[in-house]
Amino acid sequence: MPDTDVGHKDGVMVVRFAAATDVGMQRKNNEDASIVIEESCFCAVADGMGGHLGGEIASHIAIETLQQAFKSRNGSSNERKDAELLTKSIKNANKEIYRRGNSDAALRNMGTTIVAVVISGDYVVFANVGDSRIYRMREGELSQITEDHSWVGELRKKNLISAEDARSHPLKNIITRALGMEPAVEVDVKWEKVKAGDLFLLCSDGLTDLVPDEQIKSILLKHGKELEAATRDLVAAANAAGGSDNITVSLALVE
Repeated sequence: MPDTDVGHKDGVMVVRFAAATDVGMQRKNNEDASIVIEESCFCAVADGMGGHLGGEIASHIAIETLQQAFKSRNGSSNERKDAELLTKSIKNANKEIYRRGNSDAALRNMGTTIVAVVISGDYVVFANVGDSRIYRMREGELSQITEDHSWVGELRKKNLISAEDARSHPLKNIITRALGMEPAVEVDVKWEKVKAGDLFLLCSDGLTDLVPDEQIKSILLKHGKELEAATRDLVAAANAAGGSDNITVSLALVE
């Protein structure tokens, strides 16, 4: 997907986006889904699960629900309204995925992760469910914004295992929260002030399970404002490390 430019808040800020997805080296179909809505300064990534077509359907339901919510978002919104809209739309997606999964035996137990970012004025709102991640690159430092809703994520939170051990842990794919698993879901939503130069990375675990944070940081620093090249290199790095899962990345740069 090519870079896109969006004037923001009377032209004071511009947000540029780029995104890429790849089936990986070992899968036959891509259960990831993503969206960029330039005019709403919104992007999201979903990583489906459930076997056969279940994961693919779940991730697309999540993305389509968010698309409907944000395609007509008012540009004069504020962080609280955007947080409320994100929470409501993700919970609506959860209900629909749960309903579909329980009405069709072929789709039973399907689910998906979700991460989403909306930028407006001088703030950014983050939302996540599952183990897909949002990172922020600021002044050359990469920070993970979201917390993984996974069994290994809980161990990391308690400092019981290292980041390196987490990447290779045999139970790393056991997630503790996802859309479609229960009739209701808790959504982690927060916001912070945004600075010119901030770069936000949204990604599925097809990237982070195989590519260490330091290598992700190196790729982002190497390409700077060349977002499309950075997305290609991130996908290539995951495939070079085995490409054991689908890989999806989305970048948003505030200028």
